[in-house]
Amino acid sequence: MTCRPTPAALARNCRKTAMPFAGEARRGLSLISYGRCFYGARHCLWANALCVFLIVLCACPAGSCCAAASARDVIPIPRNFVAGVGKEYVPEQILPLFLNIPYRADGAIDEFGRYSAFADPARIFPTPGLNCSGLVLAASRFLLQKNISLAYAVRDRLGDSGPASPSGEDWDFGWDLIMNISDNLPRRLILPGGGFMDPDTTDGFSPRGYDIALDSTWKELPRRLQAGYLYLVSLNTEGRRKGYGLQHYHVGLIHVDSLGRAWLYQTTGKGAVSNRRDLKSPAGQASFRKAFVGSGNRRTMMLVLAVTLP
Repeated sequence: MTCRPTPAALARNCRKTAMPFAGEARRGLSLISYGRCFYGARHCLWANALCVFLIVLCACPAGSCCAAASARDVIPIPRNFVAGVGKEYVPEQILPLFLNIPYRADGAIDEFGRYSAFADPARIFPTPGLNCSGLVLAASRFLLQKNISLAYAVRDRLGDSGPASPSGEDWDFGWDLIMNISDNLPRRLILPGGGFMDPDTTDGFSPRGYDIALDSTWKELPRRLQAGYLYLVSLNTEGRRKGYGLQHYHVGLIHVDSLGRAWLYQTTGKGAVSNRRDLKSPAGQASFRKAFVGSGNRRTMMLVLAVTLP
């Protein structure tokens, strides 16, 4: 059960999807530099506005423009979702559409609404399939109304998890993912003991969040999960894989519905299809703990990032 794309393939392909129209923008800028917009010599307000837009677009580094999308993006809808998605992206209507999607290793939905893969964005699948990272990214696009690209979602934020990383390649993949998805949005980490923290002051090593094996976690955390937020979670543990210390190995998302239920959406290869558990119910808590609690001295921690919904 891992959320990581193949690192070598990702390195080769991540830049390909960063900015689909970057080439057109550069061509426009080159013509502007000669004193005229590429739509001709006539000067009109519309053409001038378009030129200004292209200048701003070109000034944005490839990849970052996709992340810093407009406040209310239109999200391309996968074919199997069309009948269930309305004009307004209501979480209680959108999220159930992500249930029972088959698990696919490295499976994702790209920024064009196609089933693809993180490590090979050019590969398009005719049938649905998602891994945990693909599920969280695709659902978050609708809830946050941000059309986040695959390349931006998996970028190595701190440049500390490449092939030569002493901590292991992609050791912080889950942390990178939830941080990238929530970039430029109101957010804060929820910490044990009633605390909060600015996530931009953290590095993936600390804090690690809630210990899912402790009863105290389930006395406190469910009470802190409130409506109006998307909670992105990264499960992390030590000693799970040879050559690694700490590893952010699995992600999910939590949404509190109108009835006060805190649904955790996630998927694993073992589970075969995407599913959800109510973390405010004893049955949901017990099921989650059983599935993810660490063995021996290895603790499984859950880092919870609260993101304000638009």
